[in-house]
Amino acid sequence: MKSVLKQGGFTLLEMLLVLAILMTVIGIAIPSYRTFETEQEEDRFFDLLLRDIYYAQSETYRSKTSVMVVFRESDKTYEVIQNFKKMLPARKLPPSVSILKTSNINGVYFTANGSVTSAGTMRFSTSTGERSMVIHLGKGRVVFSE
Repeated sequence: MKSVLKQGGFTLLEMLLVLAILMTVIGIAIPSYRTFETEQEEDRFFDLLLRDIYYAQSETYRSKTSVMVVFRESDKTYEVIQNFKKMLPARKLPPSVSILKTSNINGVYFTANGSVTSAGTMRFSTSTGERSMVIHLGKGRVVFSE
């Protein structure tokens, strides 16, 4: 009976103990990784959004026409539009990000000289809490806050 329980120098009890420890470590690591992955996806999204807004503003300087970044809550997307023509493909918001109803703007509108037509705050719900995007009057400075 003792030779049946011995497998390569380890007893069956020792192998089960190692397996239990390994499963515990994996059980802790996977949820932590998913949280980290979600936060990274959100950070990439907000970085891309900021770059798209800067692109829209620079395009107004180049083309001397107005450009807007419009958010579509129903589709959970946003688009950069110039003269009713999409300039970039529609970008999807990550599943963990949504636009809050307390936002007082639904897009960023740049005039032909690069300034914004209306200032305001757009609020987003994320996995780590609320994030705000504030658009200032004048030259259209955009600031994100957590």
